[in-house]
Amino acid sequence: MKSILVLRPGAIGDALLTFPVLKALREQYDGTRITLVSNAQVMPLMQAFGVAEQTFDFQDIRWSELFSSNGIRTSSMRDLLAQTDLAMCWMRDPDGIIEHNLKMSGIKHRIIAPGRPPAGEHLHIVDYLARTIGLPNVGEQFIAPSSWGFLNLSFKDTTAKRFVAIHSGSGAVAKCWPTFHFAEVIKQLWEQDCPVLLLAGPADTERVDDLLQQLPVPPKSEMFKVLTHAPLLEVAQHLQQCRCYLGNDSGITHLAAMLGVPTIAIFGPTDPKIWRPVGPFVNVIHEPRLEDVSEDAVLEAIFSYSSGIL
Repeated sequence: MKSILVLRPGAIGDALLTFPVLKALREQYDGTRITLVSNAQVMPLMQAFGVAEQTFDFQDIRWSELFSSNGIRTSSMRDLLAQTDLAMCWMRDPDGIIEHNLKMSGIKHRIIAPGRPPAGEHLHIVDYLARTIGLPNVGEQFIAPSSWGFLNLSFKDTTAKRFVAIHSGSGAVAKCWPTFHFAEVIKQLWEQDCPVLLLAGPADTERVDDLLQQLPVPPKSEMFKVLTHAPLLEVAQHLQQCRCYLGNDSGITHLAAMLGVPTIAIFGPTDPKIWRPVGPFVNVIHEPRLEDVSEDAVLEAIFSYSSGIL
């Protein structure tokens, strides 16, 4: 059995966009055992999606030894690396310290590459990552939600399919559509008797509070639900039961798209040619200035996904 160690630091979206590549890698090398070191929040999804047998939090102090001029000292790290046939590290290593430490740990095959394409190269991140490890372009053939086969829902809400899921936050304020636009979209959805599920993560408190202050009382209590600070696996379970999803360029948007939920992704300063969510039903609305994204365009996209359900 080939044992592969993959290091992919970064935000939720960075980790999620690694999944199609790891799935393709597993299909190319039958019997591969993958250990993935990445964002701790995504770890339950890594195993639920079946992309890794073993997972570690990249922020765990043990992984800092990779960057140490003293080499790998911890016995558990030495044991793990000794069992590794191939190490793939998507991060910069300008001084070659990571390369040296992996080599000295006995790993014969090592691939170390920056975590994103060079400046000026507009290659989608999934295909870029695949290229760095010698795989052909992965594309979207590997991310059909039925092929993941992982979410045995612990609950079934027969009314949930009526909801439009909305996440108004992102890891950077510059990537967020103004909250008053989200508020207007929610009001319009309520006028069409369409209930809304608002998703709120730990970093979204200020934006969500601002959004809630701009909303009137829902026409009916069942027209509005807020899911706050839920683990990603629970968020995934709720998303799979919604008719569609609206969000900024964020990790939750990438999750919704990868789950096969019809996704409207609002992009501003980031390049959708590189960072577009991957999934079978993705509509990217892109304007360099986010304030130029119109509410009408967003609503049209939502209703086009919701036709026959409203």
